[in-house]
Amino acid sequence: MSANKEVKFKTIIYSVIIIVIGYTIIIGSLIYLFGIDNRLTRKTARVIPYPAAIVGANFITVNKLLSQLGSAKTFYENQDFGSFGLRVDFSTDDGKKRLKIKEKNILNKLIENSIIESEARDRGIKITSDIIDQAVDRKLKEYGTDEYLRQNLKKLYGWEMEDFKENIVKPDLYKEKLFQDIKKNDSSYAQAQERINAAQKDLAGGKKFEEVAAKYSEGKSADRGGELGWFDASQMLPEIALAVLILNKGQTSEVIESSIGYHIVKVEDKKNEDNENKIKISQVYIKTKPFSDWITEMEKNKKIIILPRDFKWNADLSQVEFRSEKMKNFEKNLVKNSPDDISVMF
Repeated sequence: MSANKEVKFKTIIYSVIIIVIGYTIIIGSLIYLFGIDNRLTRKTARVIPYPAAIVGANFITVNKLLSQLGSAKTFYENQDFGSFGLRVDFSTDDGKKRLKIKEKNILNKLIENSIIESEARDRGIKITSDIIDQAVDRKLKEYGTDEYLRQNLKKLYGWEMEDFKENIVKPDLYKEKLFQDIKKNDSSYAQAQERINAAQKDLAGGKKFEEVAAKYSEGKSADRGGELGWFDASQMLPEIALAVLILNKGQTSEVIESSIGYHIVKVEDKKNEDNENKIKISQVYIKTKPFSDWITEMEKNKKIIILPRDFKWNADLSQVEFRSEKMKNFEKNLVKNSPDDISVMF
């Protein structure tokens, strides 16, 4: 190659590099400085991994954030909430603000998932594709056939099966495995188990429930012999609701592990009031440290940087929040004054 041709070739290469860098900077400026979300910025973000958040040594891409936001929007738009007297419309000015709240919540969840996966890997926990496939097989038993699940994922979220594995199954598995490891290596959980097992042994030995609750239970209900009062299923922790719904009046559950501790629940009475089934319950309750508290501690130990201009990281609260006071107030008012807004409920 002659000297002139070599110079021309290098000039072309350098020019292409400069153009690509310039284009990357321009689109990045549109995303970060002006908050522009359109077809051009989305397409570019699919190719160029612009970070939306830096979490320790990891980062969450703008593409992942926008992709999950798009899936959430698809879910709402493909649901018929009219039969429940509910509606969601993201096309209005208020609707666009509600969608922005969704984006903030999704970013919070992505940061949490990133921290959980990072912590799990540091502890030697690794979720392989085989483990994920086994979990999906279990999900299929819950939801029906493979084709049924695929159709619903596509219709409701615009997802393929791989999206479901990446966005739902894998984060859930890391969370489950990490929490198991934390409990295994934290003495407070062993002590809580010993205490609830002692309570169960006393009950099996014939001691009255109220005496056992007064002796072992933690919380205000211990002073009332464990009595909690009347509830419907929606007012109970899911784990407790599942257990007590199959019990008859006077029956006592086995030990139930929930997100906040260990429980032994007694069904004191049942009734139907205003077409709602209500259950009067008492419990022996031994509290444990909620997983959310562990996550908060992990978040406080991570350097977290938020790049989109609308959001910032509140290190004191360990969560993403709006920079704009107007949006903060809008979110507070929406939650307080519009409890039936489906975009707030889910």
